[in-house]
Parts: sequence; structure tokens; C-alpha cells
Amino acid sequence: MEDRPIPPPPPVEVELTQLADEGYVILPEVLTATELRELREALEPLEQGRPMGRNNFEGERTHRVYSLVAKGEVFARLAEHPRVVALLDRVLLPNYLLSTLQSIRLHPGETEQPWHSDDLFYPIPRPRPILAVSTIWALEDFTDENGATQLIPGSHRWGTEHPDDRSRSVVGAVMPAGSVVVFDGALWHRGGANRSTGTRLCISPQYCQPWLRPQESQLLIAPPEVAAGLSERMRSMVGYNIHPPFVGQVEGKHPLRLIDPSYGSQSRTRKTTAAEIADHVLARPGS
Repeated sequence: MEDRPIPPPPPVEVELTQLADEGYVILPEVLTATELRELREALEPLEQGRPMGRNNFEGERTHRVYSLVAKGEVFARLAEHPRVVALLDRVLLPNYLLSTLQSIRLHPGETEQPWHSDDLFYPIPRPRPILAVSTIWALEDFTDENGATQLIPGSHRWGTEHPDDRSRSVVGAVMPAGSVVVFDGALWHRGGANRSTGTRLCISPQYCQPWLRPQESQLLIAPPEVAAGLSERMRSMVGYNIHPPFVGQVEGKHPLRLIDPSYGSQSRTRKTTAAEIADHVLARPGS
């Protein structure tokens, strides 16, 4: 399949408005056919021999591959896709973190997942300011028959109500391969049932505020020798940065010193605002 031209995106403000109002927004056909093929080919050997999920949340007819940031540059590149980053930069604080990066393949016969939100493990009362943002990239077409993710619009503003205990409207994230749904981590959602004869494959990068603990221990998944090969943005996302003034420091210093030999030297002509704040506070605490 040859690459088709990617249609120009709407203004980011339009996408941000829907994200705020409905709790989600679908960005259609963002990836090219070549990008989709590269992702599927990189994922295929990682799925070989893996067991199905351990319960009805992971999916007893579902293959998941976790910790993808260290399993291929193509996965890290997806996690920092500019269309998604344009939204993240507007709704999360600077130096936000990659919480998890995993693939999810629903096989025929998979049942509906329990309703959940992706920030439910943070003990902060609802409704709450945005803590996390989830994305689901469709590597195969998402249809009602093969288990497209089901979303409850507006539920990111709910209090303690559970979807099973109140009236609700449900929409399916029906979208062609190459599309991505972006949603507030507080939005109630679930994977649908796969009643088709094929699979439903996606990759789900999730992100959180820089002062929260991520779902995956990214600093173990991407230790210094791995992080050295990542882009500057991805290094920050996996934790080689600080939340000002010094959350995330190592030995009283900015963690980038572990992987960037030029950090702090005259050859490094640019330093992030966060790094400048950290260096100042760590040098003179309380000043």
C-alpha cells in the first residue's frame, strides 16, 4: 500500500476544546501506511510466545507487550508524535512523563473490559484537575465488531459515580488504522468485545504530570545506556529531567548529567528553564 497524503489537521484549539468538553478527541489517519507497517513489523516478534492476559482487565483473549520504550526506536518515535505532543504541551505541566507504553491486541472472542479510568490509582478526589492523558493508536481499523474502545463522553468531570450506577451515553472510538484517540485520564472507558474473526491491534502511550509516579518504572526500563540513544524529548519523558525546583535530582544534580557528557560544559549552549532552576536551587538551597 502506498502512502496517501495526510490531511491537514484542524487548529489545535479545536482539538483542545473537544478534549476539555467531551474528555476525548479522535485525530483521524495521522500515520502513513509506511509508518503503520513499521510498527506492526517491529511488534510482531515481541508478541511471539507471550501468554494471554491474566484476568478480564488485561484480557484473557488479549496479548499485551509492555515497556515498549526500550524495545524499538519506532515505538519511542510514536510516543512523541508531534500531533499528540501539541496537545500534551497545552494540558500537562512542562516535563510531563511517559507513564506507560504498551501494545494491546484483542483476539476474537475477547469480552468487554470492566469500566475504568486510567488515573484511578491516584488517591485524589474526583472531579480533579487533569492528572494524566491516555492515547490509543489504531494499528488496525477499530470497529464496533472488533472491540473499539468505548468511551463515556463528559465522564472525566464526574465525582465518585461509577458507570454501572448511573445513566450514561457510550460512544465507540471507531476509526481507521493510523488514527489516535486522545483522552483525559479521568475519562471512564473500556475495551470492547471482539465479535469479529480478526484482531484489533493498538499501541497505547499514556502520560502523567511530572510530579506523579508513572505506571511503569521508566528509569529501569530505559537506564542511562538506553536513554543515551533516545531523543531529548523522550529522555525527559522517561524521567531524565526534573520538576522544578528539584524533583527527580540525582546526587543533588540534574539527571541529564548521567547521560549527556556535554551537560554543564561550555560546548552546551542551551539549557532548559527547568535545568536552570534546578541548578540554581541545588547550588543554593532556600535561595
